[in-house]
Amino acid sequence: MRVLPAKQRALACVLCAATLIISGCGGGGSSDGVKKSTGATRTTLQVEGRDGDGDSLNYQWRVTAGSIDNRNASDTTWTLPDGPGLHFAYVLIGDGRGGYVEQQYAVGSDAFKIPAPTTSPVSYTPPAVASADEFDGSPVRLRLRSGLATNFAGAGGAQARFVYLPDIRVRVLKSGTGEQVFAGATDLGGELTIPALPSGQSYDVQCSSPQGIPLGGCGAITGSSTAQGLTLAASPPTPARNLLLFGHIGLADGGVCGVENRFFGVESSATVQILQADGSSLTPPLRVNRFGDYAVDAAVVVNAKLKARVTCESYTTVIDLPTPANGYLGAPVEFSHVIPNNRPGLVKMVANGPDGNVRGQMVVPVGGSFSIALPRADQFLTYKGADTRLGACNYYRSFGAVKDCDAQGNMSGAITLEDWKREHKFGSYKAGNEEVSATYVNQRDLNLVRRMVATQTAPDKIAFYVCNHPGPDGDTQRETNDVIDTALADEKQVACVAMEYSPVAGRSGNQPFTKFLTFGPDGKLILSVNLDGRGEKYMPGACVACHGGTSYLGRFAEAGHPSPDLKSSFLPFDTGNYLFSNRRGYSEAEQSAALRKLNDLVVATKPTTATKALIQGWYAGSPQVLDKAYVPPAWLDYDTVKSGAARFYREVVGTSCRTCHAAMQDSFDWDSASGGQPRLIARQGFPHMCGGNADLHLNGSMPNALMSLDRLHTQMRTDASLSALVQQFLGCTEPAPDPVYPRR
Repeated sequence: MRVLPAKQRALACVLCAATLIISGCGGGGSSDGVKKSTGATRTTLQVEGRDGDGDSLNYQWRVTAGSIDNRNASDTTWTLPDGPGLHFAYVLIGDGRGGYVEQQYAVGSDAFKIPAPTTSPVSYTPPAVASADEFDGSPVRLRLRSGLATNFAGAGGAQARFVYLPDIRVRVLKSGTGEQVFAGATDLGGELTIPALPSGQSYDVQCSSPQGIPLGGCGAITGSSTAQGLTLAASPPTPARNLLLFGHIGLADGGVCGVENRFFGVESSATVQILQADGSSLTPPLRVNRFGDYAVDAAVVVNAKLKARVTCESYTTVIDLPTPANGYLGAPVEFSHVIPNNRPGLVKMVANGPDGNVRGQMVVPVGGSFSIALPRADQFLTYKGADTRLGACNYYRSFGAVKDCDAQGNMSGAITLEDWKREHKFGSYKAGNEEVSATYVNQRDLNLVRRMVATQTAPDKIAFYVCNHPGPDGDTQRETNDVIDTALADEKQVACVAMEYSPVAGRSGNQPFTKFLTFGPDGKLILSVNLDGRGEKYMPGACVACHGGTSYLGRFAEAGHPSPDLKSSFLPFDTGNYLFSNRRGYSEAEQSAALRKLNDLVVATKPTTATKALIQGWYAGSPQVLDKAYVPPAWLDYDTVKSGAARFYREVVGTSCRTCHAAMQDSFDWDSASGGQPRLIARQGFPHMCGGNADLHLNGSMPNALMSLDRLHTQMRTDASLSALVQQFLGCTEPAPDPVYPRR
């Protein structure tokens, strides 16, 4: 058995050595050289975990393709799917006391040469739209936090941390009539997404605690055509709730009890329950949030002797609460507790074929990467939202890619990539339309080889699809050539993402808009994708993270008939952030005309003003050659005021921010100016880059792509002058820790 060396990049997985690929496949063959599925795809997975506290470990297994025996054991059997591609298995290991570790493993099936199953064509027909389901409006993401002064004791003195409130019951009522239009509860992050509300309509928001006690501070909202994100401070409306307790429940290693994993469908957290001196309950067990914090209130006798029961899965303890000198008089009191438990570790994970040969490799971060200090699975590609399996299925259903969804989000009547190509006249389905293609590595954001193909069949029908393969471990030309050669041989495919700009009958005034679909290596529609080694993320949020979406925030609705028009945009082809092969036909120079056509097609989809201006600026000096040194006027002008601004734009904004921010609404367009300076300058010191803020959701959230963050910090480590520019224009070079309890 072997373990993947730490130098391998996340997603930059490789198959076994050539002899291992040939001898390790197993199974039978045939006279045509194509292997049939006779057991070759049967793979044994083994994982070795360790627990320094001596806890017994439990195991759960999931895969992106094929089938796996999800048994509570350190080994299991994975039957790989028929067909080519790179497939992923995941194991989630728990210790029964709130500690978890997850590991991803990649195995390729190209060498089996077993064809993917053929499927009957499926029609691509959107569902009928009722008039009540189509209106101008967007969702509202609420974040409910405690309205208390939650100042946590720390080594350097008390520091404020927002305490987000799980399980708050929220009702949304039409102002004036009192008609209830929505009811739900906040998640472990204190978040809740209210489905689209008609623009201009006023609503009252009523909140109550998990105990059913009404809370103040929720107020009113007005529907808008643009998605809204609101953080509301909720608090008990009466001084009779004189016990105001808050605190942090953490593990001994600094982690948080429990796990929140949508792909596994697992959610666990610590709870805190207030007891009277005789052990009787004053409150039900209340969940601690995903950051390890909680806040609870109750009506108690001023000088009461109280206890707290802290539970973390099988761990439970009862502790006397501190009684203030003057009793409980409505002032916030902190009670924090460290659970004597450390998260389990993972020693190794390995897969073997029927003959015992090793298959595939673990997926691990690059040693020394800055992102290792930000280990949460939802740290990246989730700033705008994180979807669910059911929401992803409902998104596809909303424009006809899926006929229906069951309660678990399983698709029925799903189209395939072949069906989608037929609809948009790619390949053998061409009908006089031109195809444009380019192949490159987008090394600055995902580090994937991208084989991009696009076409236009009508003014309101433009489609792109891109098949993705692992990128290089390093930056040498040889490595780039090798991974692009592999991709051109259609090996190690991770997924193909399709994007279309087209109308959907009955939606958005029958005007075209942008939609996203993801297909597995076998061409089947899939609900989630792992783009950075930090776990599967569901559609459409996995795409909206960079493609924008002014009508999306939080998550796509799991029920009803929401509009699929997220107001997202196509992204420009930014060759300054790409690597190219120097093989004949695939160099940057030889593909420059195709890249210009791809950018022209992006403009034809009516993207944001920022994207159009960027493309125009790139080609202002030459109609075919993109100017990689382009600096927008706002930054050129500012360079005369603050020397170094132009370089900062080229080497930081242009490499780590521009592509995604060009797809956002105007207020997040970092290429333009406001108030006589580039918009980004006004964000100097903001917690998104600099951290250290009480609003934990914001801290260190940008760049929101793992590879962009790591490459920027790698540059700064090797270039002190660039690091100085980042400090000058952003106010920091790395995020400060969260107050008192560093983010884990």
